[in-house]
Amino acid sequence: MLKTVQKIEISPSIIWKTILILLAISFLYYIKDVLLLLFLAIIIVSAAGPIIDKMESKKIPRILAVVLLYFSSILLFVLVLSIVVPVLSNETQMITKALPEYFTGINNFIENVTDLAASYHFEENFNDFLANFSNGLTNSLSSIFSNTLGFLVGVFKALVIFSLAFYMLIKKDGTRAFVNAIVHNKKHKKRVIDLVEKIQTKMGRWLVGQFSLMFIIFVLEFIALSILGVPFALILALIGGLLEIVPYIGPLAAFVPAVLIASTVSPWTALFVAISYILIQQIENHLIVPLVMKKAVGLNPVVIILSLLIGGRLAGVPGIILAVPFVTAMEIVLEDFLNKKEE
Repeated sequence: MLKTVQKIEISPSIIWKTILILLAISFLYYIKDVLLLLFLAIIIVSAAGPIIDKMESKKIPRILAVVLLYFSSILLFVLVLSIVVPVLSNETQMITKALPEYFTGINNFIENVTDLAASYHFEENFNDFLANFSNGLTNSLSSIFSNTLGFLVGVFKALVIFSLAFYMLIKKDGTRAFVNAIVHNKKHKKRVIDLVEKIQTKMGRWLVGQFSLMFIIFVLEFIALSILGVPFALILALIGGLLEIVPYIGPLAAFVPAVLIASTVSPWTALFVAISYILIQQIENHLIVPLVMKKAVGLNPVVIILSLLIGGRLAGVPGIILAVPFVTAMEIVLEDFLNKKEE
């Protein structure tokens, strides 16, 4: 009995389309740094847009509203810096002078923990953890101090982001104008506009919610550390507030230096700081996040952690920061696609 051989034919158009798609993906990856800046600008526009629209409805010219918003934001930023920088500078000088003493205190604390671990036969595992943590900390510090040029690059990128956001904001219905310029099919135009506006709404809520979370955590940690008499409370609380932008991983990264510095006071202080940070984390998870971020993202924790890992692998620190809003946007696009398919 003869077997029939199926012949699979691939048309030249499919081959060309595949090549074009691969080239497009390669090009997008090549310009990923530019796309990150653009995405950040879009997030800022998403958060500031409703404020500008509200000001414009009060008969304030749009360009004046944007200038006023930028000016007031810069003024607030300078005011905060004028209050925080002197204290930070003072605490940094104190840290530099007290480093030998603190290293001795931390070393004594580690020896106590090592003895405790040895009594429960965990010494080898603890020493491995300690060696890995020390190596990671050393590498992190060396990379921070070796990349002084990175600060200037960061300032330049910030200027680019806020310049892009400025020009997007001064044009009314900028989203519609942008979609009209790139989408010529009338059938798809309204759908794309609705989709982009949904994404912008979510991005705006995420940014406002994220800054609110960062500020609340900074205040709570500063109060807790000050009450417990932990040195350099402002710096530690500031680290905790800034790292809040990285879900799940950020609070853990802020926890370690706070406990280590507290251990130089006494083991009991370190214990109370650990308990305080855990309590703050629980308050955040069960009270603050549901109130502040309930309309913002709503992603599964596993999806968030995976997106952080992928974002960090592809684009480093900016990728980690933008991973959650990007995945949120992709979720909206996927949901719209599936709804359209069902119709």
